[in-house]
Amino acid sequence: MTRVLSLLLLSTLGAAQAADPISFNVATGSPTGTYSAMFKNIGQVCTQSAYLKERGTGGSLDNIDLLMNNEVSLAFVQSDVLKARQQIDQDPRVANIKALLPLYDEEIHIFAKPPVTSKSFLGKTTVTGVQTFNDLKNKRVAAWGGSVITAKVLSAKLAVPYSIVPVKDQPAAFAALNAGQVDAVLAVIGQPAAWVKGLSGLRLVPLPFSPPLEGIYTSAKLLYPNLSVSGVPTVAVQSVLVTRDFKTPDKKERLLAYQKCAVGKLISLQEDEGMHPKWQQVTFKTWPWPEYK
Repeated sequence: MTRVLSLLLLSTLGAAQAADPISFNVATGSPTGTYSAMFKNIGQVCTQSAYLKERGTGGSLDNIDLLMNNEVSLAFVQSDVLKARQQIDQDPRVANIKALLPLYDEEIHIFAKPPVTSKSFLGKTTVTGVQTFNDLKNKRVAAWGGSVITAKVLSAKLAVPYSIVPVKDQPAAFAALNAGQVDAVLAVIGQPAAWVKGLSGLRLVPLPFSPPLEGIYTSAKLLYPNLSVSGVPTVAVQSVLVTRDFKTPDKKERLLAYQKCAVGKLISLQEDEGMHPKWQQVTFKTWPWPEYK
């Protein structure tokens, strides 16, 4: 009888451990992207956070939808996507989203084919193609994930109308560019991005900072020797790890413990070999969104 009771007790304990209710899914992005790398890096220094499970997605746009639809508990997003949902879409659910960790700046990358120079029979030289952001006027721009929102915001803020062509992912965007279906590709990614370092035969289109972008974007520079011999001016938007405003004590305790560990391990995240270089930019001091407390 004692043996049977012991077995039943062990079985019950095992089932309780297997069904741990304190488990959070975290929406990141592409497995080769910066969001995924940053999430894995935190897991390396905060080993007690095994209850956080990564969920790969198409990026910020998917992530914010998954979070607001209760399909994940945390999500990596661009702060301009949050602001657009709040100010443009006026989605009331955004009020329940809080910043757990402010992260790094994500640079706007605009890719185009090199301009083509031609001469008329009269000797007049004509240059066609996308050389500046203003050249995107009435052109077609491919984007995916949160970059679709960024493309809309930049078009409105800078008064440069263009057609945004939403695509599934990065390969689809460049397939469209190579096929002549779009004139440029706009991608919001934290540099250095491994896949950008592997590109050739394209150019980065400069996007200098201007007053209409103030309050959402900051000045930045793209440094990819394979695409430009010198730095290319652009703008950046801050990324942030957000969560819903959980009130349940056990959930709140674990989220705040995760936040505290990451902040306390910042030096390790910045200095340990193998960590993503974007950690050099993180301070955890600038909150682009109301903080989870």
